[in-house]
Amino acid sequence: MTEFKELYVRKGSVAQDYIDIAQDIYVEINNYFKIIDCNLKFCRMMNKPRTELFGTSILDAIHEKDKIKFQNIIRNALLKKFKDGIIRSDLVDYKSRIIATTMKLNPILDDNNNIVGMFVKFSSFRLRVEDSAVNTIFMSIYNSLTDLYTIYGTDTKIRINHVNTSLLNILGYTRDEMMGRHVADFLVKNKDQEENIKKLFKSLESTGNFTGEVLYQAKNGEEIPIHLSISSLVHNGKVIGSLGIGRDMREQKRLESENKSFELKLQNQSKLAEFGMMLQGVAHNMSTPLTGIKSSAQLQHSRLIKFKDKLAEKYGEDREISDNITDIMKFFELIDQSVSKLSKIIKNMMSKSRDQQSLSKEALNLAYVMNQEIEFLYANQFFKNRVEKNISIQPDLPVIYGLYSDFSQSFVNIIKNGVDAMWDSPVKKMDIVMYYESGAIFVKIKDTGKGIPHDIADKIFDPFFTTKPKFKDAKGEEPNGTGLGLDSVRSLLKPYRAKITFESGPGKGTEFIIAIPVKENQTDLNN
Repeated sequence: MTEFKELYVRKGSVAQDYIDIAQDIYVEINNYFKIIDCNLKFCRMMNKPRTELFGTSILDAIHEKDKIKFQNIIRNALLKKFKDGIIRSDLVDYKSRIIATTMKLNPILDDNNNIVGMFVKFSSFRLRVEDSAVNTIFMSIYNSLTDLYTIYGTDTKIRINHVNTSLLNILGYTRDEMMGRHVADFLVKNKDQEENIKKLFKSLESTGNFTGEVLYQAKNGEEIPIHLSISSLVHNGKVIGSLGIGRDMREQKRLESENKSFELKLQNQSKLAEFGMMLQGVAHNMSTPLTGIKSSAQLQHSRLIKFKDKLAEKYGEDREISDNITDIMKFFELIDQSVSKLSKIIKNMMSKSRDQQSLSKEALNLAYVMNQEIEFLYANQFFKNRVEKNISIQPDLPVIYGLYSDFSQSFVNIIKNGVDAMWDSPVKKMDIVMYYESGAIFVKIKDTGKGIPHDIADKIFDPFFTTKPKFKDAKGEEPNGTGLGLDSVRSLLKPYRAKITFESGPGKGTEFIIAIPVKENQTDLNN
């Protein structure tokens, strides 16, 4: 192209002869895409003499799909923003046949070094669509494959030469937006991915191949995990590029996450069942001595009353002795009251343990379930002593049919999240409200914690997503978490068609609202 330009500038007849016998197509255009000159091959392609082509638009010869791209490339070149390179662009001849070509540009300068036009050289591309039925079939198959195919050039930065439709659909780009760019332009670049990207280029540099997982970034910003395998394309013993075959791993990742979450939930349920059985055993073993302590305290209290009366009867009223006996009687009364309180706690513990272990659906009043859970949460000293509580629970809620543990665990998880969120808040206040309205039981749990940032609001129900530190990283009494709490709430309440929403904002606290439809969950009761 350079020698052609030099010859042409000398305006010699040799230059015209040179371009007319060339196997490539040469066209000279001005800044308005008008043809100033061309070689005979272009004339034959358009089936017109050179004189009739002068002044017509080069765009008439460009394939419809490439016209906008061609115009942008020429405009950038005229503004000196174009980097030299080979560009794919298809032409259309006078019979509307497609001619696959690559084009190369060379600017035409005036005496003041201003760009006044372009020499465009079109070279036949090795994949001739109009001549190869096999290639047409191949491209149809290539674009219909669900795997993600990319053809790269031979440069070390793996420039993209072609992509199939599946990859375009996943990433949301057009083919023109991707072709000619480097694969690294479409990869997520952060600290976690730096090592993967280095590994990719190092492997390609040393072996020409790569197999591993990379994280692509779609046009809308979504991060997409893709298992990518790149291998060399060899033709006649020469490496002509690389072929990348990718597989979208989003579904696999989701299933793996769900399986891991399910396994952890099973482990937790097993531990809870184990703990429940142990708790029942402890409670049962405590009940017997507590009954003895209570009976003894009541017996001693009764004996002291009789002893006090006999002393008064035999020796007369002695105020000091009478007061001492009364004080001792108060101690036994205190013992009796304390044992009664412990007995009630044990009874509740055994009842809760039985309910939690039950795998059969039963008639439930959710007001009772919530009150039970709040009663046990008072064992948490932070909740008991440092959180101001406003509790309003409608006692006569409609009875529904379900598993006690589904609701008890859901309520506790949300309350505990709220309590944890207020750990370092200046104001610690929690509202727990339950009522029936418009065919549904509403549960509202509101805290005055730091709130949920808007950028993570859509992730809070994802398994293993948490803003709390892990147990080993927590400092002092700082709350820690696994990221399974809200995921469990969603999973446990999904069979009941419960709708879970929340309102939150940084510094505004969070309110979770659960709406549990009643009619749909009374089927077994009606039967």
